[in-house]
Amino acid sequence: MDIKNKNLLITGSSKRIGKFLALKFAEEGANIVVHYNSSKDEALKVCESIKSKGVKCKLLKANLEDEEEAKKLAYQALEAFGSIDVLINNASIYYSTPLFDEKNEIDLDKFYKIHVKAPFILSKIIGKHMYENKQGRIVNIADYSPLRPYRNFTPYIISKGALLTLTRALAKELSPHVLVNAVLPGPIIPPDDLEDLEKPLKKTLLKKWAGEIEIYKAVKYLVETDFTTGAFIPVEGGRLLC
Repeated sequence: MDIKNKNLLITGSSKRIGKFLALKFAEEGANIVVHYNSSKDEALKVCESIKSKGVKCKLLKANLEDEEEAKKLAYQALEAFGSIDVLINNASIYYSTPLFDEKNEIDLDKFYKIHVKAPFILSKIIGKHMYENKQGRIVNIADYSPLRPYRNFTPYIISKGALLTLTRALAKELSPHVLVNAVLPGPIIPPDDLEDLEKPLKKTLLKKWAGEIEIYKAVKYLVETDFTTGAFIPVEGGRLLC
């Protein structure tokens, strides 16, 4: 698929990886639906930057923990440009959840709603339109951790594992017209509250932070390819081998 003049919805695109993807694909000539929840000021700036590149931008707010808001986002995105050619399920939350913490069940529900239920809803509604148009791409930004779990993040890891299963199930359901794949990031950019920047790198082969550009390269391939579906692309610096 040639990205130029295509319409993209990128969830969680006001900051970090989502923002980078939105700006880079806008440079490629794509129209972007920028989704945000609470970061309105940042989202407005992203949208202004996108419009300055000569393409269209629509700003949409939705709390993806709310099923009705996720549905509304899908329909509003379709209405904004008439169609969505590429859906990138990028929105994510990440925080420590020690196994024996009494709040774990609440945490699991929260992670599940954002990492599984919202992508399912968006993919179902938008994927139907893609299938009818006989063209579309869905890219899920997952994580390497379901393939190599680590301590104190079990609810997060479970939900990202479910996202991988969703990826392959949708690849079958929406074939042959819609290609559905996932990217498995590792240490891309440090969390804002990370004190020891070197610690995560010790468990990789390449010993460096990748930067958002590496996720963009993987997503760009999955948008452009006509013969890859149901695949997981690791972008984790060799963490799966350590």
